[in-house]
Amino acid sequence: MVRTIDQEARRREIVDAVWRILERGGLEDASVRKVAAEAGLATGSVRHFFGTQAELHAFALRSLSERVGERVRRAAAEPDVRTRVVAMLTELMPLRDDTTRELRIWLEFVHRSRFDENLAAIVAEQAAEVRRFLTHVVTGLGELGHLCPTADHDEVAAGLNAFVDGLTFELLTAPALLTRERAFALLESFVFGHHMRNAAE
Repeated sequence: MVRTIDQEARRREIVDAVWRILERGGLEDASVRKVAAEAGLATGSVRHFFGTQAELHAFALRSLSERVGERVRRAAAEPDVRTRVVAMLTELMPLRDDTTRELRIWLEFVHRSRFDENLAAIVAEQAAEVRRFLTHVVTGLGELGHLCPTADHDEVAAGLNAFVDGLTFELLTAPALLTRERAFALLESFVFGHHMRNAAE
């Protein structure tokens, strides 16, 4: 058990090193050698976990969604419906310093995925996972009476996805136009106001 924990901690150190390098200079700088130096490890130690640079990058990208998923699961334990739903959704948005950092890093991976089929497949997989999650949220809202009974849950989830992505993009690229507080209020209004209900009718 101790060895497993140590290995997981070492992988996290390596992933954190990839992220720091990416923030400074882009994913192309995150070679196994440079990541090892950033993490204060021997190159062989990194290669023990990741045989190639592609494996390292793929793991670092997947680690982003795993961290988000962990926080979403914790938020799902909130008993109040309104608080729970908004808390889960905000984990997908740059409303805190940690989520802002993660989403900026994710955008770097998205940029790189145009030239890397392996990363592109992971990005697509993550997008599909988010859509499934949002469909689950919408289905739950429907069961609680927050949507009209005839609502197409897939269609409403697609609209919610677009709304969340739109707020996220503006927060990351034009923060002078939208504060975190305003984005939070807009999200809450969209989900629990008349917007989603009207869109479904």
